[in-house]
Amino acid sequence: MKHFLTIALMLAGQVYGQNYIDYQRILTRINNDIINNDFSKTVERLDSIYLNYNFIYAKHCIKALQICCHLNDSFNADKWLSKSFKQGIPLWVIKTNEITRKSLLYTTTQNTIRKYDSLHSIYMASINPVIARTIDSLLDIDQKYTQKVNDGFFLFRHTIYGLMWLRNNKREFKILEQIIDQYGYPGERLIGLSSYIVDSSEVAKRLVYLGPGIIEESRTYIMLLHYFSNYRKNSNDFLNKLYKNMITGYIATPFFLGINDFIYHQSRENYGTKYYISKNKSDNDTTAINNARNLIGLSTIEQSKRNINIYEERRKNKKRNSEIILE
Repeated sequence: MKHFLTIALMLAGQVYGQNYIDYQRILTRINNDIINNDFSKTVERLDSIYLNYNFIYAKHCIKALQICCHLNDSFNADKWLSKSFKQGIPLWVIKTNEITRKSLLYTTTQNTIRKYDSLHSIYMASINPVIARTIDSLLDIDQKYTQKVNDGFFLFRHTIYGLMWLRNNKREFKILEQIIDQYGYPGERLIGLSSYIVDSSEVAKRLVYLGPGIIEESRTYIMLLHYFSNYRKNSNDFLNKLYKNMITGYIATPFFLGINDFIYHQSRENYGTKYYISKNKSDNDTTAINNARNLIGLSTIEQSKRNINIYEERRKNKKRNSEIILE
């Protein structure tokens, strides 16, 4: 059996067009710029994403807008505000964040604000509503069974409810794999953001507490984590599909890593690659891990832990909504 990384790299060579490994590599550099408080090249890096990628994740549009506001760059702020609307970010999210709300006061952005409805319609036309509704229905069923396992009568949690949960996971995985094969991974690029984002009354408090970094599409990811939380045979073929979808921007790199991590630690045949080590696990082979992470544009394990520590420090100081998104 060939090693997953070798197969994945062969796949990468077959994919043409916009490569989201390069996209991720640029974001990694921007993260380091933010931490080092060196914004001399950040706008240039943002421009390379803006000019070279048709689809940009909503969270990264907000991140770019935050940077422009931090630099008081009203010209580029207008560009990224417009892009945020085109990627499905509601106006209320821009108003809620302590940094991006500044963009609404610039004279350069007033016309963009007036065109919000038409810009949002561009976003709506770019997603597949039929698949989005399918994913919503699957997640509703997933959450029903998951709630029974977590909160149901304790004698049934790991017997009757557990078996029902496992059976549903397998059923839904088959449907998800069919969608991936036909349309691509049903993430933000294909189905847009979850509809709960529209309801500001429900999400606003979480956004203030956790910051706008939480705005990302995770419906399919949640169901796949449930499926792969148990040992599965022959997971490499599916990982190869996800890798290809990561290159084309259909699955965000952190979600690919999360699923890969579950598969790697659950498998008996060492499926997957050591891109990331779970919080409760340790591994001394950091050089190999960092080399693998570098191949897909990620920071080192050490830098990732540093970023997590900074994020947690912001949580303690209640500054997640007043600092630029850090990943």
